[in-house]
Amino acid sequence: MSISFGGYDFEVAALSEKASRGKSHSDFTSYVATNGGAVNPAAASSALYQYYKANHKELIPYLQIDSEFINQKHALVSVSINKTKLDPVSFSTTGATTHLNQSLQTRGIYSAPGIAAPVYHGAIGVSDSGVSGVDITVPAFEFSVRKKFEFVSTAYLLAMVSMTGRVNSSPWSIFAPGEALFLGGEGGEDEQNWVDVTYHFAARPNEFSMTVGNITGISKQGWDYLWVKHGEKVVGDRVLQVPEAAYVEQVYHGGNFNVLGIS
Repeated sequence: MSISFGGYDFEVAALSEKASRGKSHSDFTSYVATNGGAVNPAAASSALYQYYKANHKELIPYLQIDSEFINQKHALVSVSINKTKLDPVSFSTTGATTHLNQSLQTRGIYSAPGIAAPVYHGAIGVSDSGVSGVDITVPAFEFSVRKKFEFVSTAYLLAMVSMTGRVNSSPWSIFAPGEALFLGGEGGEDEQNWVDVTYHFAARPNEFSMTVGNITGISKQGWDYLWVKHGEKVVGDRVLQVPEAAYVEQVYHGGNFNVLGIS
């Protein structure tokens, strides 16, 4: 394979391609760079970077390019593409708590002798003043991922800040759009002066064709908020609280999680 860009020609060095597996996936390729005259390793490195920026922009967050002098007419330019797999270092599936004012279904209605119990169509905790509902545990997967960097720029830290409190707007890792929520991260230098960053996430599944009372066909993304409006219905001499409409609200902005450099 050969590349020509920015006044330099790059030929793959013999036996240069390597790959590693585990928590990280690293592809390594060395190129011999020439320009028909006296080479400048830094300029050769810059030219190859511009080539990737122009033709493989999706790799830029994972790209590391180093160069060294071979002789006056040749430089060795090494390209590493490092991706950290989304292997959690800690996790919890204990779930999260949400408030519901509607049940999935009413399993039974039992009334006192001589009293006709009203049917509320799944509304929970109904009184004359409204519907109080109940707090329940729902599926939620919380996990953390670690990654080490030689250097972390202010721009990258600002990108982390911008993603905090956002859900994935496109498919990311094993999650469909709207299922993963970035809770933020923290980090610092270790004993070898590498920057160790821990990322925290939570995930909830998307749901489709939900039913609330007599309302059917409701779809919501994992971190959307579903609430139900109840109205009054006169049945005999009673005024009942029954579900009239269900609302699915987006409460988190979407974001491109690929800027975090983990997948």
